[in-house]
Amino acid sequence: MIPIDDCQLLISCCNHKGGLYLVHFKQQQPEIKKILNVGCTGITKYGSSFVVISNSHGIFILDENLNVIMNKALSTELDLHGVAIDNDKAYIIETKTNSIGIYNLKNNLERIDEIRFSPENDDVCHVNDLYIANDKLYVSMFSYPPRKNSLSFANKTYQGVILEYSLQERKVVKICHDKLLQPHSVLHYDNKIFYCVSGEFLVKRNEEDIFKCLGYTRGLAVRNQTMFVGQSESRQIPVLLNKHTNILLDCGIYVHDISTKLSSFIHIPSEEIYGILVI
Repeated sequence: MIPIDDCQLLISCCNHKGGLYLVHFKQQQPEIKKILNVGCTGITKYGSSFVVISNSHGIFILDENLNVIMNKALSTELDLHGVAIDNDKAYIIETKTNSIGIYNLKNNLERIDEIRFSPENDDVCHVNDLYIANDKLYVSMFSYPPRKNSLSFANKTYQGVILEYSLQERKVVKICHDKLLQPHSVLHYDNKIFYCVSGEFLVKRNEEDIFKCLGYTRGLAVRNQTMFVGQSESRQIPVLLNKHTNILLDCGIYVHDISTKLSSFIHIPSEEIYGILVI
């Protein structure tokens, strides 16, 4: 394994064999422990606690010891994805309705507002992840403007975007990056936007390709010069093999040193990684 400082990661895994895992790097060795035995998507820190999203079980709040202290069920029809926190409000992506639901963390997780990217109550944008920095939302989605037929992977349409939304002006300010094939896992670090282009197995920093996986790429965190990148068991293998000469049929995370460009791979006992959080 490449050298890595002692740290801990929370890793959410969705769909079949999903769960929430704690990975503790101690003296270069990873110890893996399963915290929740339900499919999980978005994860984020909230003070000394953590907010974890599950499409099947709604919103979990975990304390600093990773014990569940609150759980609120939401409709599984919403197709819940990413989450971000700002001013005691949880911004939770409701992919089915092209929305970001806003929930009050101080008032029993009441849904108090929403941001919509299309009036349709059907998934035409596939909004999936978000990050908040300086009163701006950075949001990844498969299609914008909305175009339902672009959501089919087999169509290989490059309509995905990373857009910037102003929380103060309540409007889309600009498209930061476009013509992307299934973007996910957007984050803002060191004044740059990092994100996965899942359909191309890539991680990008602004417009620069900085990492290439061997499978479907989703889940991303950066700590100093170390980048943690999630890889899921790929679907649509015949389609992918038209472009890629080698696909790794394994679920796990890459630990990548941005400076040296060296990486290690750690298997996670699931099938699909969604999010990674350094804690």
